Amino acid sequence: MAGEFVYDHPFQWGSKRTGPDLARVGGRYSDEWHRVHLTQPRDVVPESNMPGYPWLEQTLMDGADIAAKMRALRFVGVPYADDDIARGKSEVAGKTEQEALIAYLQVLGTAVKSNQ
Repeated sequence: MAGEFVYDHPFQWGSKRTGPDLARVGGRYSDEWHRVHLTQPRDVVPESNMPGYPWLEQTLMDGADIAAKMRALRFVGVPYADDDIARGKSEVAGKTEQEALIAYLQVLGTAVKSNQ
């Protein structure tokens, strides 16, 4: 559905992508499944050729420039309100990169409800 891509910046239609389609992965697996998969993929998908990303669990988010990034995304059409931008730094404070990535994965495909 076209609506699923409304907040993708830059739009990626027609570009070559290698890897699984994550467009509707949100809510399909638990946060714990994603945590294990990101750390040691073959523990949950034995045939996976994805590398592990164990450092994401150790690396804290850096919110220092998140407001500038959010303003740039708003400029290209993402509907961030001033309040969203003001809260950005506090929203990621104390969170790991893994937690942020899992939160992102959990919303993929949830913006538009399907009739399935």
